[in-house]
Amino acid sequence: MKLLVISDSHKNIIRMHWAVDYVMPDVIVHLGDHISDAQKLRDSYHNIHFYMVTGNCDFNEFGKSELMLPLGGVKIFITHGHIYRVKSGLASLVGKARELDADLVLHGHTHRASVHNDGKLWIMCPGQMERHDKIQAASYGVVIIEEGQFECGIEMLPTINEVKTNG
Repeated sequence: MKLLVISDSHKNIIRMHWAVDYVMPDVIVHLGDHISDAQKLRDSYHNIHFYMVTGNCDFNEFGKSELMLPLGGVKIFITHGHIYRVKSGLASLVGKARELDADLVLHGHTHRASVHNDGKLWIMCPGQMERHDKIQAASYGVVIIEEGQFECGIEMLPTINEVKTNG
């Protein structure tokens, strides 16, 4: 099973479509900040399972701020991260994920792509789809689950001009 993990899309639908068409996932996880983008994306890909949570920019949107997903034998905790103050550190988020006995936690909010292991727990932030700049390129995450085991990684998107030309 292949998961495409997106966060902080901020109305960049073109990049999201490009990532879906490139990755060809079985599941899409949107970690908030413009959850309406994920809802629009879902309308274009009826055969892909979608999971989404709200972020701090989803003021009038309905939805949950966190979910626990048991997928392929892997327990995945998803949240945008703002309620756990991830820009100030991951201790609160890691504590909650361990409380839930998660194997993997996916969060957004920081706009900085990262993947690391904290003991038994893997933590991934896919970065953001919003912009391509000198500090952080636009990016997304990919999680591959097979027989209860998983691998996760970050992929950088091409520049928006490359996406429009080649996508």
